[in-house]
Amino acid sequence: EAFCDKKEGDCGFDKAEWGPLQARVATYKGLVFANWDVQAPDLETYLGDARPYMDVMLDRTPAGTVAIGGMQKWVIPCNWKFAAEQFCSDMYHAGTMSHLSGILAGMPPEMDLSHAQVPT
Repeated sequence: EAFCDKKEGDCGFDKAEWGPLQARVATYKGLVFANWDVQAPDLETYLGDARPYMDVMLDRTPAGTVAIGGMQKWVIPCNWKFAAEQFCSDMYHAGTMSHLSGILAGMPPEMDLSHAQVPT
């Protein structure tokens, strides 16, 4: 029998041993992180070298990170997958292609770029 109910008698199944896992929760600059892996390092250690980059994004004002409540909704006439992919990542903006013009725009006009190569 996969499960024994107390009404039918004690089958040695201890419900306390099969309760939901408790996630370890930690915050960093207003972001909330949860982890079920008891072997995982603490959040600050896990973030490691990414912390300075996160700090640049999260400490843009003296007040720090500000959470704005509410919900944002858009109506987009497209396949739902297209919108989901666009808003969950930036995979269509390869840094070596679409933003190269921005990098080159900052170069001095006298700089010889005839031998410049796009990184791959």
